[in-house]
Parts: sequence; structure tokens; C-alpha cells
Amino acid sequence: MAAEFSLPARWRQAVCNSLGKKAAKYTTDLMCDIISVDRGLKPMFLVDYGGFVGSEMTAFVQELLRSGLVERKLAVLTVESDVFVLNADASVAHLEAVQSDSSKFVVDVTFSLPEPRAATEDCTQTVRDCARVVAKYIATMRESSVLQGNITPEKSWNISTLFGLFVGYPVLYWYDPTQEGTCLSMVPLAVYNVYVCLEKNSGTALKEKSSICECSEEKSHHKHKLYSFSIPKALQQDFSKQTDCWFKKVRELFALQGVFCCVEMKCIEMTLPTVAL
Repeated sequence: MAAEFSLPARWRQAVCNSLGKKAAKYTTDLMCDIISVDRGLKPMFLVDYGGFVGSEMTAFVQELLRSGLVERKLAVLTVESDVFVLNADASVAHLEAVQSDSSKFVVDVTFSLPEPRAATEDCTQTVRDCARVVAKYIATMRESSVLQGNITPEKSWNISTLFGLFVGYPVLYWYDPTQEGTCLSMVPLAVYNVYVCLEKNSGTALKEKSSICECSEEKSHHKHKLYSFSIPKALQQDFSKQTDCWFKKVRELFALQGVFCCVEMKCIEMTLPTVAL
């Protein structure tokens, strides 16, 4: 396929048509983020660039469907001023799985604690209850074919935990919202990054895919960060089964799509004076 009809070129045209020419610089990020949601690699993503509002993203995903650039009718969810693009089927399935997950998947990083620790069962149940409420809301959107919805967080919800839950992190941070800050300062962290690669001049489908990244990122491929999350190094072993099972599922979903050519997860250790959640 000629470069001018490549997948990135078609996405750039759709971005310019719906969001304006100034938004063209976000084409690659929007393409990778939305395709990953459309193909079920993640349930939803936070649109944390471009300053796009919910109505703009709703019009954009409708344009993508009309143009044949996505396979599913995606929806948009706003939480206060934040905007998410979601795959309703994947989101409901993910949130339902969280409700039935009996393993440890929440880390308490409340400021007053001497160090991070696995959250109590009561705290973890609060997260499961949140997942139940959101899953029900998204299921109702799906059944009613609503393309844009809004969720008002309940007082018992932690926004940082909520956002991690939305985008599909395997391990979530929670902290007492009545206290300012967390106990993560200068705590060694195991930082996990999951990457997918896209051929810059690709068509709509790939013949070969790999779970080992051997792409030449700079010239012919774009490496996109699909997930990025951390676990306190001291607790890494406690949550290793959860993380391993989660990435196995990511690889299984990756095998079902035909746009990205490889996926990999890397882990590095970092210690920071301030950790933004």
C-alpha cells in the first residue's frame, strides 16, 4: 500500500477533519491509544493530551467508525473534567472480573503509613464496589446505545484508584483522601512499562506479529507505551502472580489483533522524591 494511503495517513486525515489541523500532532498517540481500546488491548484510555473535551472525542470516534478506522462503536465517559474513550464490552468484562477477583491487587499508600502495604480487605472491597457501580453504568450505556456518559465520583471513591481501575492496571494504589500526599516518597519502585509497536507506513493488517520486540523504532516503527504502572519494590513479589497473569492476558488479546506488530513488558527500578498518582 502506498504511503499516502497508509493507516497513519488515514488517521491523520480523520483527526484533521474532526478535531482540526492543530490536532494533527496528536495523530500517532490518538491512533495507538484508540486502536488499543478498539481491539480490546485495554478497556479504556484517559485522553490526557490535546485538551479535548467529551463532545469533541464523541464526534471523533463516530467519524472513525464511519471511516472504517475502528471496528467497534466506541463510547466516551467523562469524570469531572477528565475524558476517557472506552470499549464498552471490554470495560464491562474487566470491571466484572475485578468484582470477582479474590487476590491482592490494591496497595495502600496513605501518607501516615510508615511504608506502603497491601490494602486491607475492607479497602479492597471498596474498590470492588466501585467497579460494580461503574460496570452497571457502562452496561446501561451500551444497552441504550449511548455514546457519551458522565460519572460523578462517590465520596468513598479515590480518584487515583478509580482512574487506574478504568485503564486496566493489574495493581492499584489507594490512599486515604483526607490526608495530603502519599507514603511513596523515596520508596524504591518497580516500574512496569508495556509497549506495542506500529509500522509507520502500515496498511490495515499485518502478516506477522511477535511477543518479542525487534523493531527498528526510529526509522520504520513507532513504539507506543500502552501501560505504565508501578509497585513498591518491597511488595513486588507479593503481587508478582497478579502481574504475570495480567500480562499473559494482554499477550492473548494482542494475538487477536492485526495492527500492532509486537508487544513487550519491561521493568525498571526507580526511586523518586515525589510520585504523582
